[in-house]
Amino acid sequence: MSSGQPRILLIRLSAIGDVVRCIPAFEALRHAYPEARIDWAVERKSAAVVEGLPGLNTVWVYERSRDFVLACREFLRLCREVRRQKYDYVVDFHGLLKSGVLALASGAPERIGFARPRAQEGSHLCANRRVIIPYNQLNRVEENLRLSDLLAPRPQAFKVSIDVPPDIQAEIDAFFERNFDETRKVVAMHAPVERPEKQWPLAHFAELADELIDDGRFNVLLTWGPGQYHVVEDIMRQMRRRPIVAPETPTLKHVAWLMKRADLYFGGDTGPMHIAWNMGTPLVAVFGGTNPAQHAPPGQRRIILYEEEAVARPGPLERAAARLEAITPGQAYEACVRLTMEDPGVPA
Repeated sequence: MSSGQPRILLIRLSAIGDVVRCIPAFEALRHAYPEARIDWAVERKSAAVVEGLPGLNTVWVYERSRDFVLACREFLRLCREVRRQKYDYVVDFHGLLKSGVLALASGAPERIGFARPRAQEGSHLCANRRVIIPYNQLNRVEENLRLSDLLAPRPQAFKVSIDVPPDIQAEIDAFFERNFDETRKVVAMHAPVERPEKQWPLAHFAELADELIDDGRFNVLLTWGPGQYHVVEDIMRQMRRRPIVAPETPTLKHVAWLMKRADLYFGGDTGPMHIAWNMGTPLVAVFGGTNPAQHAPPGQRRIILYEEEAVARPGPLERAAARLEAITPGQAYEACVRLTMEDPGVPA
């Protein structure tokens, strides 16, 4: 332990939303150890979430490759680099084999991780301080805080958000100034998802966007990521009105400031939803194939729409689709109005 201050490594390699949900645990550790060295190991696709975080010393990026041999070489390089740092503590928020191996390879005398069944692929064998998650309804943010609790008390408020450089802020600010005025609320609507069990029908998105624009108090901003523009085009073909289409967002920093500037986020259980939460933007989210008790952002200024009692269908994908179809555009519209116009202090 250098100069009496611990050296701490956090491991959460991916995905974007899961990395975002570890930030409160990082803040708890930084608050308890203001002089400690705290580093983070993360995959390239999620690195922008933590790069520039106030108080984070070093970001170790795992350049994951689709080529198995190259991926193994890169992982071994990362293990060697991490071991050279001589960490006192490693906190494995990921709970899979690769994160467990990285924690073990660090040589840290104290390795904190999840116990089974939350830990998977044998990762619990690589930890020597294990946290039992008492039930499968615990929110992921709370789960992560249970790990950091072993080292640090929680601060009463969490204020950390994704760091966005001034030039990116100016770029997004200029886009908003060109396209919006202060007389209408901007709803950032993100329709694309990577997993089908999270997809609210695109026809529902189109109808909701029309309702919001017809209301006269809202502008709708359709957001998208790399390879997702066809989803935006599909929605616009089904609309009567003309929404504003977001510019291309080459980095997660651009996404973060886009969400920061919006008055409301609407969409499914995706990385952009968690980014919007992290940036303090009110949100309305639709859930189908994932459990909102575990995966919805905690706190106030959000409304979660979930039809657990939707018509039963065989198969998990079919049941998820039924739940999502049962959430009507009318319900979504009412939630958006309530959150932005009528009750800004909607409780969790």
